[in-house]
Amino acid sequence: MNNHNIQLREAALKNIILAAGETALAHFRARPAGQFTLKGDQDYLTEADSLVELQIHAAIHEQFSDDQIFGEETGEHSGNAAALWVIDPIDGTANFARGIAHFCIAIAFVLDGKTELGAIYNPATGELYQTRRGHYAKKNGQPLQVACPEALNCATFELGWSTRVSQQRYLDVMTQMLDQGANVRRGASGALALAWVAEGRVDGYIELHMNAWDCLAGLLLVSEAGGETGRYPENLEAIYSGGSILAACPIVAQTLSDICDIPLLKPAVALADERLPNGAKKHYPLPPISLIQADLPNLGVDLYISGSTGATDLALLQKHQITTVINCAVNLDIDWVKYPTEHVPPQLIRHGSGAIRYYKLGLIDGAGNPPELLYGGYQMMRAALLQQLPDKPSYRNREHGNILVHCRGGRSRSVILVALFLHLEYPQRYPTLDAAIALIRKRRQLHPNEWVEAPKPELRALAEHAIKMHQAMGNLPFSGPKSPEVGQ
Repeated sequence: MNNHNIQLREAALKNIILAAGETALAHFRARPAGQFTLKGDQDYLTEADSLVELQIHAAIHEQFSDDQIFGEETGEHSGNAAALWVIDPIDGTANFARGIAHFCIAIAFVLDGKTELGAIYNPATGELYQTRRGHYAKKNGQPLQVACPEALNCATFELGWSTRVSQQRYLDVMTQMLDQGANVRRGASGALALAWVAEGRVDGYIELHMNAWDCLAGLLLVSEAGGETGRYPENLEAIYSGGSILAACPIVAQTLSDICDIPLLKPAVALADERLPNGAKKHYPLPPISLIQADLPNLGVDLYISGSTGATDLALLQKHQITTVINCAVNLDIDWVKYPTEHVPPQLIRHGSGAIRYYKLGLIDGAGNPPELLYGGYQMMRAALLQQLPDKPSYRNREHGNILVHCRGGRSRSVILVALFLHLEYPQRYPTLDAAIALIRKRRQLHPNEWVEAPKPELRALAEHAIKMHQAMGNLPFSGPKSPEVGQ
């Protein structure tokens, strides 16, 4: 199926779900207070459920008669299973039946087993979430991005509930969440819970068994908003049987995976690998300079990342009161000399002091670095922040200002060095390397499709080696006379 046909379904999906929302909202407003029926224990049946699904079914069949439809109420429609619509006419029927305005219509379009389009609409609040694989996640036309809590005890998770799984297992999962210091809530709409993860209203969602019509649109929405998900659905057959669902922002995804024993679909697999015709990785525009952490604990300085453009803009550095620059790159040299040494012989290259304290690490962006080099960079960055310069004319920049770490693009070498520093120095705030990387990716505004290249796997491996070196040496964050309380 070509892009044109996807675009036709993309436009139809929006019209269909908005029309279905009008019907659902009319029934919601007209429902007699306190009157509802049950299909089973805590499983509410509303007349609107069936009517809305029939409306969606008819609209899809009219426009795409060869496509198959799989819905909660009406089951399957004969047709081409390679092009499949999966619909939940009202998710959150218990809320709907009791007059609680937290319900939605959820529709996904699946092509050859992969979810290509998704939409979730709460007509009571007017919130329309839309997503297209490899293109966007948005709410009412505005881009979405998952949240980035600074620590697990700052996170809020939502836990779905299913009678297909033992109550004890849910209690065990919830207990572990609470033991991590997280807040746990339940909104009774799995589709909206996933949309809220994509929007950053909650940091993660787990349901130990969920049907495809409740989750396909939301899983794609989370993925396109920079989040991580579990492996469901691994194939077309799984769509018909349901499965275990996990969706979370990257900083907490592995912890949730460990808690509930739902393996993650790694971002390198889940996200599109966009390459240019010559095979080079596609890069997306970045700000010239990005604030990663304001007021570093126990140091009182701000930490920035940039590429070469930001690092060489002296006016921009002065605007942000940056006085220390660490260059992570090889073959990227910057002449900061403002005050040349007098009486330099003509055969010598100009040298002297400048407006910036300048430190150079010299990492290769990929393979080829010795395993100790990144750890040396961490120690260099640490020393640059703690160094006290003597009161001599040859040391012009004695006052500590803010610090910038840069490489050529500001998306790989600088990211891994800063992530390593944050993890080792503030382990309570950034308990894992991935937690620090997730924060940097968000604040550096790195596009989700650059996940594999930012930072590159070889640099991640260097960071893991550096962490082991640090642990083996028994180092503590900011040890010595200035030793702080870590994580304050």
